[in-house]
Amino acid sequence: MSPIGLAAGMITWILTPVLPLNHDMVFVSYIRVLAAAFLMGLAAAAPIGPVNMMAIRRGVVEGWRHTLVCGLGSVFGDLVLFSLALLGGRYLMPDLFNPTVRVVLAAIGAVVLVPVGVYFVALALKESHRAYDSARRRWSEGPAPARLAAEATKAAALTILNPLTMIYWVGVTSSWLPFAYSVLGNRALAWGLSMACAGLMGWFTALVVVVRFIPHRIDAIFFRLANAVLGLILLSFATYCAVVLLRHFLH
Repeated sequence: MSPIGLAAGMITWILTPVLPLNHDMVFVSYIRVLAAAFLMGLAAAAPIGPVNMMAIRRGVVEGWRHTLVCGLGSVFGDLVLFSLALLGGRYLMPDLFNPTVRVVLAAIGAVVLVPVGVYFVALALKESHRAYDSARRRWSEGPAPARLAAEATKAAALTILNPLTMIYWVGVTSSWLPFAYSVLGNRALAWGLSMACAGLMGWFTALVVVVRFIPHRIDAIFFRLANAVLGLILLSFATYCAVVLLRHFLH
């Protein structure tokens, strides 16, 4: 089995809707919820775009610390957007066991995530070189800023103001929050932010290692794989939403 196929199988297992819990299922359900939040963070950081290209360029030109601070700025921006999505979901928490609310959230998640997931899979299969070259030309213009704080601020702003990132967090939060609340209760928000942060930092830590030790490996193939994994993660969340909808209408 290919690595991408194995990853898709693991994601599908994580997002399979859980049945009412007993003592033997509690631990597995916790792992599923936390792993899903981790993957949400990892998928948010991974796609090719201005922040990743800026982080790579600054790191190659001026050292790995610049990649790190760009990553920290981007992580901050993603957590701000995730917090806003969770804040909206928090008002729905008392109603998350209501089947109608679950169906509405699942429908929102499916509508948002299916086209975005298909877009990134298609990008990985057909357009990776063109997307990479375009992003590289855009973010190779002008001198690299000297202040690390300015780079972190720019990365955070680029993340927060990216419409695709906003859509992403709304979509994945719609599918994850009912699942998480059924397992973690009121602790879902804190655990979700913590695990998403771990996933975000996991990507940028890997990027720092690559920039520091094997910068010659950063090319279109690297981002092609990242886009493929992102697309599979988004489609897996969309599949979870579709299963929730299907179970509701069949009953």
